[in-house]
Amino acid sequence: MRSLVIWGCGGHARVVADAARAMNVFDRIAFHDDDPAIPTPSIAELSRTGFEEFIIAIGANATRALCFEEAIRAGFRLALCIHPTAWISPEASIGEGTVVMARAVVQSNARIGKNCIINTGAIVEHDCIVGDHTHLSPSVTLGGAVTVGEYVHMGIGAIAIPGSRIGDRSIIGAGAVVLREIPSDVTALGIPARVRTN
Repeated sequence: MRSLVIWGCGGHARVVADAARAMNVFDRIAFHDDDPAIPTPSIAELSRTGFEEFIIAIGANATRALCFEEAIRAGFRLALCIHPTAWISPEASIGEGTVVMARAVVQSNARIGKNCIINTGAIVEHDCIVGDHTHLSPSVTLGGAVTVGEYVHMGIGAIAIPGSRIGDRSIIGAGAVVLREIPSDVTALGIPARVRTN
C-alpha cells in the first residue's frame, strides 16, 4: 500500500480525496495547505513521516503548476489519481500528477499532459492532445483529434469539435462550442465560441 499527500484543502481537494480512497491503493492520505490559517503538516513533516506521493488538488492552473514544481523539488513522487469509474483506454497516456474524476472517459491514443484535471464526466476522444497543467471542467467534451494547449481552462460543459485547436493559457467559457481554432491567451465564449474583446 502507498501513502498520498493531497496538496490543497478546498472542495476540489475533498473530491480528489474521494477518488483516491475509491482507488483502494493508498493506506494513508494526508492534506497539506500553504495557508497558515489551515492547520496542516508541513512538507518536511510529511516527508519525515514516510509520505512519498503527491497530488496537487488546486483548481487554478498557474497555482497548481507552481505547487507541482515545488513538490518535485522537495523530492516527492507525483501520483496519478484515477477514479475507478473512469474509462481510460489502454492506448491512452496520462502524465504524472493528473487527476481523472468519476465517469470521465479518455479514448484511444489520447495524450493527457502532467498535472491536469480531467473532471467529472469529461470526455476526451481518440487522438486528442491535452497540454500540461490544463483543467477540463465537468462534462467538457473533446471530439476526436482536438489539441488543447498548456494551462487551458475549459468551463463546465464546453465542447471542442473534432480537429479543433485551443492555444496555451486560454479560457473557454462554460457551455461554449469551439469550432475551429482559439488562439493563446484569450477568453472565448458562446456558440460558436468567439474571442471576448474588451
